[in-house]
Amino acid sequence: MVDPNSPYKDEKPLIRRGRVDSLNIYEVKEHELELLENGAAGTLQFNFAIFLFSIALTCIAALATADFKWDIVRSIFVFTTVVGLVVGSYLMLSWWRTRTSLKEVVSGIRNRLNGQVTDTQIPEEPETQPKIPEGNEESNG
Repeated sequence: MVDPNSPYKDEKPLIRRGRVDSLNIYEVKEHELELLENGAAGTLQFNFAIFLFSIALTCIAALATADFKWDIVRSIFVFTTVVGLVVGSYLMLSWWRTRTSLKEVVSGIRNRLNGQVTDTQIPEEPETQPKIPEGNEESNG
């Protein structure tokens, strides 16, 4: 908030703008924009695969180093290991087949500009008066 008694209340901030020689504008499709925003759809599969592999490897380490007093506990660790490896492998394979590299998407967007460059000049003095449509001219007579 600006203090109403401040001597700077009527001053506007200084805005500096540096001109550039050219400006490249890339058109982006909706699905490409969503992919850039959210990441690839298979990313969640990849994350779960890593999680399940981590759990399975932890259970393997526990099975290799621990002495289990009850067989049911050993069975739970074996079951968790098998499920982690099988489901993790499935999710990793599924991710691998459907993965889309963000670099490929960005490269595809950038390659649209190659060979389709059109030079558009901006007039030095923009028109300040609106044009009257040709069909609506009124006679001042």
